[in-house]
Amino acid sequence: MVISEKIALLLTGRTIPADPTRVQADARWLCRFVRPRPDSLGLAQPVKMQWVIDTLGRPRVYAAAAAAALTRPFGIRGGFYRVAGPTARDIDGGRPPYEHLLFPPFDVAEATELCEELAAKLEVGVAIVDINDYGGTIRARSAGALPERTLLGALADNPMRQRRTGTPLALVRPVL
Repeated sequence: MVISEKIALLLTGRTIPADPTRVQADARWLCRFVRPRPDSLGLAQPVKMQWVIDTLGRPRVYAAAAAAALTRPFGIRGGFYRVAGPTARDIDGGRPPYEHLLFPPFDVAEATELCEELAAKLEVGVAIVDINDYGGTIRARSAGALPERTLLGALADNPMRQRRTGTPLALVRPVL
């Protein structure tokens, strides 16, 4: 069984209120330079950029911004995320129907613990996944879950419709 990271965060109370009043000037300025994908604002939302600054620290975010500024003129994309890391890439939220919430990436140890707890209750392997139309990651898996590579292959075409807040759960079984 796979569970979307978003629903796991919602149900365990790990979301963060998207409070725009605490956004500082540097977050507002930095987010103006973000080139989001066509159907996602990503870090172009000031509240998300502020969360990244608060989480990673200004030195790392400024270094990531400098990397992007230096590499983008040469057609190299993603410099910001290479320096800032997956924490910056994986922050979700700020879109309907959850425009009032941010969904930080699930801590791997906590996600693994939740997977193991659910697997024991459901008697089936469990994985928490963050999948969308551009790919995704397996945040954590229980011991009995399918291998990460198998799960990524099965979920590659986004059958859970995660970009569109589709179904929060899916059963993935090997073909016999």
